[in-house]
Amino acid sequence: MGSSGHSGSDREKLARLSLLFDRMAGPDDRLFILGDLFDFWFEYRTVIQKEHLEIIGLLKSLPSRGVAVDLLVGNHDFWIGDFLSRELGITVHRQPLVLEAGGKKMFLAHGDGLGKGDRGYKMLKIFLRNPFTIWLYRLLHPDLAVPFAKWFSQVSRNHLTKGMHLDPGPLIEVAREKFALGFDFVLLGHTHLPMVHEEDGNIYINLGDFIDNFSYAAYRDDVLSLEYLK
Repeated sequence: MGSSGHSGSDREKLARLSLLFDRMAGPDDRLFILGDLFDFWFEYRTVIQKEHLEIIGLLKSLPSRGVAVDLLVGNHDFWIGDFLSRELGITVHRQPLVLEAGGKKMFLAHGDGLGKGDRGYKMLKIFLRNPFTIWLYRLLHPDLAVPFAKWFSQVSRNHLTKGMHLDPGPLIEVAREKFALGFDFVLLGHTHLPMVHEEDGNIYINLGDFIDNFSYAAYRDDVLSLEYLK
């Protein structure tokens, strides 16, 4: 599943997430979240943002019934620490993930910073994920730090990265590069544009979002598909 943490009705997002999670029955199911589950997450040592509590509750129900959960950090929740893994049993990944299933090789990533160009964003990404930057930000009181981060997120979405979210081309090129390296399936997020792109039997899926599209990918009986939660 892809992004779920930006705008729109939080109640609807929670209801759709709950419905999707309820369909996952047990140890044969595995959920991969490809980033931006949260609009902003900063992991203080003793504080959790109150607006995340209901999503945390939904996530907690999955490992308790044997469903494995993997979360790849995105560009809005890359400051996730060890809380989700320690308290909920979720496996957190900070790099793209390579999997094999049913004889197929899969590449999974959020998608931000992949591909050519966009040097400004890539430099910003390195700066924001630097341990010293994280240490400095932690000195801010949450009542200041969280509103500022949300403001910056809105500015980034409306001005700095708006064009990238409208253009699927760069991530299609990323998928082609992975196909050339032997991957059968490539799954990415980030653009919020759900799509399926097939070339020579290889499949690239962008998962879209859980804001407007409520789209996700499913792999059943060796078939990968893009689906929508109605």
